[in-house]
Amino acid sequence: MDTILRTLVCRSYFRYVFPQLLPLVLLLAAFGCSSVTYIQTKVADNPLDRVAQQAQENWSVERVDTNTLQLSDAWPIHSFFALGYSASHANLCYDPSDSMLNIQYYLQSNQLLMLFIPFYLDAEPGFAGGGLKPIMNGQIDDILRWSGASVISRRQGDKSDPFPPQATPSSPPN
Repeated sequence: MDTILRTLVCRSYFRYVFPQLLPLVLLLAAFGCSSVTYIQTKVADNPLDRVAQQAQENWSVERVDTNTLQLSDAWPIHSFFALGYSASHANLCYDPSDSMLNIQYYLQSNQLLMLFIPFYLDAEPGFAGGGLKPIMNGQIDDILRWSGASVISRRQGDKSDPFPPQATPSSPPN
């Protein structure tokens, strides 16, 4: 009798309570998801013209200034199935003093189940967005190939981190 009662309680919980809590659980799971990939590379010269030319076939390209380029690529199939809008973004900033190219890359998704609150997904290994990460890393590989860059460092960070990274002032000699 005890087993039957527990089974009935569990079934009624999952039938009536779980569907009502699912959107809230998904919202809380995505709230604050703002991870992005930061890549620091070394280049021979300013590669932004080459990258803009190569990227214009598949990306929306916006040249902010001579040292800054913003790329966006909509994901229509993911947008359709997620009932929202998804796009990958790559912000490139060239530092002529060090011949460094800094890249900020992320997938932004605004979905109905998340009440269209945007969340950001990095391309680094991990559980979240696992099926999307090979495509995201393919896009990063394209950008690196177009720029002729060699990677110095790559990390996952928060979308609110300063970009381009601020130079750390060196302390004066004693």
